[in-house]
Amino acid sequence: MANKSNERAAVVTENQSRHSASKSLDRDDLVYNMSHKERGHALIFAYEEFCAYGPGRRDYARHDVDICTEAFRKLKFEVRTYWNLKRDMLLREIMKESRGDHRNRDCLVVVLMTHGGTNGKGEEVVWTYDFEIRTSELWKNFKREKCPSLAGKPKLFFIQACRGENVDKGVRLRPVGFRVQSDDFSQEDEHTSVLDADMLIMWASYPDVYTRMYAFVSPFNYNGSVFLHFLSKVLIEDGDHQDLAAMLLRVTREVADK
Repeated sequence: MANKSNERAAVVTENQSRHSASKSLDRDDLVYNMSHKERGHALIFAYEEFCAYGPGRRDYARHDVDICTEAFRKLKFEVRTYWNLKRDMLLREIMKESRGDHRNRDCLVVVLMTHGGTNGKGEEVVWTYDFEIRTSELWKNFKREKCPSLAGKPKLFFIQACRGENVDKGVRLRPVGFRVQSDDFSQEDEHTSVLDADMLIMWASYPDVYTRMYAFVSPFNYNGSVFLHFLSKVLIEDGDHQDLAAMLLRVTREVADK
C-alpha cells in the first residue's frame, strides 16, 4: 500500500471491541485504526450481461458475487451489490459513495467484475453495461481532497477484468502512493503529501493481459474467476487473524499455482 506502515494494516478479530473514533492515521502510526463503530462498505459492481454492442455475457458472475459477499460479510462489512449498471448509474453510485460520511467507518472496499482492455489511446478501460470507462474513474473520487472522511483510511479496489489480449493467470498488486506525481508537474517528490495514499488496487492480471476467468472449477461443479475465488477464500480463512499484506501475498501464490 502507500508505505511500509500501510503493509502492517491488520484486520481486527470478530470479538474485538468497537467504539466511536474520529482519528484515522497519523504520520507515524504503524497500524490503521480499525476500531470505528462500523467496518465500512464493500461495494460490489457485478456485470453478467451487456448491451447488444457490448462484450459477451459473463456466465459465472453469480458465483463470484456469492463468494465475495460471504468473505466481506464475515469481516463485518456492509455489502452492497449492484448488477449490470449503465455507465451513468455506475459513476453516480461511486460519486454518491465518495460524498458519504465515513467518519465512523474503518475503510472502504470496491470490487468490480466485468470485461476490460485498452482503448484507442492506450488507456485501461472497463465495461459498464453500455459504455467503457477509464479504470481511474473507480478511485479518483476517493482521494483525500475529494473524500476527506476516508483520508488516512484503507481504500481497497479489487478488479476482475481483462487488461489486454495476451493470456496469463497472474495477479497484479498495485499499491498506490509510493511516490507522488502532481497533476500539474511531471516531477515526482517523495516528500509531498500523497493524494493517493492509503489506496490499494489489485487486478486479476498484469497490464495487456487477458484474464483466465473460468480456469477454476470447484468440486461442486461450478466455475468462477480464479482471482476472486482465491481472494475470497483467503479472506474467509485468514481475515480474522492475518494482516492484509500477508493475505494478498497468499492470493498471488494460490493463483499462480493453478
